[in-house]
Amino acid sequence: MKISADTLEIIACAILILVSFVGNMCLFYSTKRCISGRLQTSFLLIFSLVSVHLIKNLVVNVMKIVYSSGIILDSVGCKVLHFTAALTTSLAIWFTLHFALFYFQKLHHIVYPLEEAANRDQQKHSLKGISALWVAGVAVYIPVLIYTRKADYLNTGNDTDSLSTNRVYMDCLIGFGNNQVELYYGKIFLVLIDILPLAILVFVCFWMSFLLSEKKEMTYGDIWIGGDDSETEILRGAKFSILLMLLITPLWISHFILVYFLKDLAAYVFIPAVLTALSSGFSALSPFLLMLVNYKMKLVSFCDAKEEKPTTQPANVIVSPYA
Repeated sequence: MKISADTLEIIACAILILVSFVGNMCLFYSTKRCISGRLQTSFLLIFSLVSVHLIKNLVVNVMKIVYSSGIILDSVGCKVLHFTAALTTSLAIWFTLHFALFYFQKLHHIVYPLEEAANRDQQKHSLKGISALWVAGVAVYIPVLIYTRKADYLNTGNDTDSLSTNRVYMDCLIGFGNNQVELYYGKIFLVLIDILPLAILVFVCFWMSFLLSEKKEMTYGDIWIGGDDSETEILRGAKFSILLMLLITPLWISHFILVYFLKDLAAYVFIPAVLTALSSGFSALSPFLLMLVNYKMKLVSFCDAKEEKPTTQPANVIVSPYA
């Protein structure tokens, strides 16, 4: 029995929705329990990532299931689909970059502890940055919301059979009505706001790899060098930031290439399911990587938890200068 493209896409969407919902809810719960008193930068960052991932799956993929079930989207549905899909993709990239920078700074301070301490207003600036990313994301994609429309033709007849496997992409079009706007905004600007943060993310992660190698090769003679939960968690966070980069970058590039050549690939029945997996794979898998950062730890650094009371050291014990 031959499985149709719609059936494959429904199955792919259902699996991604289930995995993403379970993973993101577990991530939210495991992060929330370390909050004490005020909202922490890291909690808002994780909450933003969880929100983006859930919106991606509970809005975009649910709409795809509805469309694949035979319910045709109207112009409003097309606007919501394109706007939400584009917004959540960009925000996922931006917040992942923010996450990597968060651990990069902490790792840099571990490797070079004698340098100037971080600014105490950094948390306030970081909170403003998270809010600014949400506002900027919505502002950037308002033209997409305005200019998206339902195609005038219907996918009926032999002339459009070849497009039946990706009609949700062909029926919901973005028509700017101006060639220059379409070129500079639709084809250049919208690509750059994703690819530039990805390029910065790759650079930051390669730099973190260098710092991790330096940390591994450092020798301190007979001086005791920490190894407490906060340092271990920072090192683990840096490593998983690299894994997140290795996950999101190939997914975004592969999805971009397939969409660019969508008309040439229309005849393949598995293309809609593949596009869905590429666009939502990060939101389904990344929560499990993020949870591993603090697995069986006190979440000291990542949660910005209250500092532990210093323990009394015996007089003959050499205290590490890096403690």
